Amino acid sequence: MVTYPSLSLLSGTCSRSDLFLVVFCLVDDWMQTQFGHSSVPRRRGPQPHAFSDAEVLTILLVGELCHCRREQAWLRQIRNSYPALFPHLPEDSRFSRRAVRVQPLLRQFRQAVLFWADADLEAFRIVDSLPLPLCACYRIRQSSLPLADATFGYNASKRLFFFGLHPALLMTASGFVEDFILAPGNLHDVPLLAAYLHECETEQRDLRGQTWIMDKGFGSQPLVREAWERLGVRLLPRQKDRKGEPVSFAQQMIDQVRKPIEGLISVLTECLGVQQLLVKTDQGLYRRTQAMATAFALARYFNRVLDLAPLNFARYAV
Repeated sequence: MVTYPSLSLLSGTCSRSDLFLVVFCLVDDWMQTQFGHSSVPRRRGPQPHAFSDAEVLTILLVGELCHCRREQAWLRQIRNSYPALFPHLPEDSRFSRRAVRVQPLLRQFRQAVLFWADADLEAFRIVDSLPLPLCACYRIRQSSLPLADATFGYNASKRLFFFGLHPALLMTASGFVEDFILAPGNLHDVPLLAAYLHECETEQRDLRGQTWIMDKGFGSQPLVREAWERLGVRLLPRQKDRKGEPVSFAQQMIDQVRKPIEGLISVLTECLGVQQLLVKTDQGLYRRTQAMATAFALARYFNRVLDLAPLNFARYAV
């Protein structure tokens, strides 16, 4: 496991300034390693004394760790309370454009966090889905329904009809979020997983040797065979319970391994507020969910290094 010296600032009672400094040090070191600069190379070249991409990522991640719901309110708070930390913070519209430009880096940085925590070496992954209700824009006469994939859906486990999206989570067995997959609300688990596996194949991700443990809603023998033949990943869905028959030992083991994802979804919904995102566009929704998943992995990494409770995320909402 990789341990950075700056993490000692978070060992005791820490302030928000300490959190900003630690996150910036990690992000900036990673940017320097990846691109040789604090910003992604552009045609005009890096501008000295300008607001860097590392600072943009830091503001996005700390905002999620501090449970900030509105981006404009978060930027206004930074301007008023932390002008010395971000002296070149641009206006809201320009920051939004910069955030759109760096949003692909959120997933890349999350993979780096998994590497630091040795979570990428784990053989087991857990997959589960959850409903993501959104504002019922169809009831508002002036609304143009900006979120293209928002549809009516049904969650069988909660017996809930909702209007919104149907995302899925891919996490390691130790509880690190590896990916947050957005899908339309009416897309069921099997086609959702098939589309994501196709995306992994297109991007040439190396999934060989991994075992994905899933709920019974993802069960599909053709998909299990295709995933093994094309990607080398073993899908292990839970079998449906049969009345009058005891639960087998294999099913009990699957249920035991799947337990961490229930706590993860609880933290994302109740603590970080993934089901209460105040966004208006597809890009905003994607950026917030990716930033939230990366912030979750980052806090989990902090807790592992500092030997704290894995789900103790409230201490970072300073």
